[in-house]
This record gives sequence, structure tokens and C-alpha cells, in this order.
Amino acid sequence: MSAFEYVMVLVSIVIALAIAHVLTAVAEGIHRFRGHGEPIKLDAVFLLWIGFVLVWLVSFWWWEFKFQDVVAEWSCGLYLFVISYAIVLFMLAEILVPHRMRGVTDSYAYFMEGRKWFFGVLLLMQATDVADTFLKGYDWGMRPEVIATYLATVLVAIAGIISERRSIQLGGAVIAFSSQILYLFQELGVLGSW
Repeated sequence: MSAFEYVMVLVSIVIALAIAHVLTAVAEGIHRFRGHGEPIKLDAVFLLWIGFVLVWLVSFWWWEFKFQDVVAEWSCGLYLFVISYAIVLFMLAEILVPHRMRGVTDSYAYFMEGRKWFFGVLLLMQATDVADTFLKGYDWGMRPEVIATYLATVLVAIAGIISERRSIQLGGAVIAFSSQILYLFQELGVLGSW
């Protein structure tokens, strides 16, 4: 087992736990939406943010493969940074959806109650992502489309913290989800081909 593979085992477990948490909550929400158990109202804003988080989790795991090309020796500091990034992603997933959607009858109301925490962690995650990108290469991180994505995420998070208007929340969720989908298909390509 290479050093990269060894390091990524725990990172992969944390990401897998986050994905499993979100998917379990979505499945529970769908069951309840279908009439099994306590009724639930599923809202587009909430569902778009779930999609955003799922795509980011998958993209993170895929993009961390780049470290295999750029890191000859793993330091404890770099390892702690990468595992911390995975933990921040896990926390974002946990803040967004409660375990098996317990206590949620209206997903939009639930999201709005915790939006400041969600967007606060999203800002932390974006800052961590900037550092992660620059650890993999200065040139990649300075491309205009990457900088635009960073700025869009920060502006959406700030607007999400400040505004209680549904139109702002929906617009932010659409922008964030769309940018994640575009990033996934335009930037990641074939594993290791960047």
C-alpha cells in the first residue's frame, strides 16, 4: 500500500459516512413524502442543497487523487489538513440533514432555522477548498473560472446568511448546485488527466 493509499483510507471512510448519512436521510424523506410515516414537505431549496453537498463530497474524493501526483512525501500536517477538510464536509452534511430526517415536517423551515450554521460551515469549507487547490498547484487555482466559482460560493453563502427571502435562498441554491455540476463535468474529466 502506498503512502497516498494509506492516507486516503480514513479520508474515504469519512466521506463515505457523509454520503451514507445524506442518502439515508433522502431515502427517509422520500418514504415519508410517499405517505409512509409522519408527513413531510420537501422543498426545492433543501433538495438543491442536498444535491450540492453530494456532488461536492464526490468531487472532493475524486479531486484528492491529485495529491498522488504532487506530493512525494506525506507530512503529518498535510495529512491533518486533508482529514480536516473531509471532516468539514462531513459536518456540512450533518448540519444540512438530521439523522433520518427526525423532527422535520417542512424541509424549508428546517433549512431556514439552521441556515446560518450551514452557510457558516460552507464558508469554512470554501476557504479550506482554496487552500487544498493551491496545495495541488498555483496555476490551477488562479484560473479565472476557479476564482469565479470561489466568489460565487462566498457570495451565495453570505446572501444565504443575511436574507430570509425565499427567492434569494432558491436563487443561491440553484447557482451553487449548477456550479457544482458544471465543475464536476468540465473540470474533473478522467481521473489523473488534469
